[in-house]
Amino acid sequence: MKKKYFYNDQLEIKNKDKKKPSHAFNRDIKRVVDINILLNRVKIEKQTEVKRKTIFYTSVVLMLSFIITFITIIK
Repeated sequence: MKKKYFYNDQLEIKNKDKKKPSHAFNRDIKRVVDINILLNRVKIEKQTEVKRKTIFYTSVVLMLSFIITFITIIK
């Protein structure tokens, strides 16, 4: 049976008998989560973060030292 609806002053005709496909995910599937894998991933991310920070700080210190030596040589 067709129904008539008005949305924003426009006529929209829909067939209520038609079923729309369900886009919901299958929630019955259970996934196995290994806590050791997750903890190892966090540990590796921490190590890479520490490496990035040390590289950044050493580069900043080196740049400052080069600038200071350059300024002292010019004077």
